[in-house]
Amino acid sequence: MERGFDFVILLDIYGELLSKGQREALDMRYNADLSLSEIAEETGGVTRQSAAYSIKKGEQRLIELEELLGFAKRLKTLSGELGKAKTLLCDISKDYRDARFGELKELLAKIECEL
Repeated sequence: MERGFDFVILLDIYGELLSKGQREALDMRYNADLSLSEIAEETGGVTRQSAAYSIKKGEQRLIELEELLGFAKRLKTLSGELGKAKTLLCDISKDYRDARFGELKELLAKIECEL
């Protein structure tokens, strides 16, 4: 993985902005965990070098998009903050018996599912 980027997440966020070939090659590489030979075979018998080139170019484009737009970074930040909020809520709810804490826990869980 290049420069610590999580290409699975980047592909989920920005995949539709890639060329079809890049998107498919990256999907096979990161989601299906296929080798270059397998990817080459699945994409109609192209060479391993061609498959590697599509992956490399796709990764570069995903990095460019993330550096420009920053959606994955924001998602990671929000997920961390949500985790902290849930922990804090659990700690506070131990000291107080209020039904609203249960409602708030459910709301935070729903938000977490949406991320």
